[in-house]
Amino acid sequence: MNDQRFYNVVAAVAAIVVIGAFVASAAGAELSSAGTPAPSAPAAAPGAAAYVYLSINGNPDIRPVGADQYNPANFSVPAHTLLVFTITNYDNGENVIPPSYGAISGTVGNVEYLNGSTQGVSSVPTASVAHTFTFLGGAYAGFNVPVPAASATSPTVVVFDAYFNTTGVFTWQCMAPCNGPSMSGIGYMTGMMTVE
Repeated sequence: MNDQRFYNVVAAVAAIVVIGAFVASAAGAELSSAGTPAPSAPAAAPGAAAYVYLSINGNPDIRPVGADQYNPANFSVPAHTLLVFTITNYDNGENVIPPSYGAISGTVGNVEYLNGSTQGVSSVPTASVAHTFTFLGGAYAGFNVPVPAASATSPTVVVFDAYFNTTGVFTWQCMAPCNGPSMSGIGYMTGMMTVE
């Protein structure tokens, strides 16, 4: 490769890196739906991510009988890292929620992706919600991800990206009242997320 072509390639790669950094910076500066700054991307290696897998079952064999449960309900995540959450919901029950809990907030872009779609959605019809993954207080107050009900034949899979940069232990809860035992017991529809 001659010198001029080499420098042209280097310049093109540098331009892509600068544009990518600008886009990431602009994305990190957006506001959440609550009007507070959305979590911004930390200075991390491109493509670095951690994966969090949660499931929700409506299994009548778990105790107390018939209680819905996030599994795991208590978990840890690294701070300053892109987190890719996957929530697989096997519960086909629908629960009444206030309209505000149908909107996605706090995730990257304030969107979630349903059942393998590459098109993010910013809200879910409240009539189809089975559960939510919500923080009401603390550093992540206003973070909300609605989880639609499963079909009779297949689970619903919700994927979203998030950054949690403030360390500590934070309580999440489901805001869709499914049943008494699940809603009142830690480890079912309420749990602890530790950011380390």
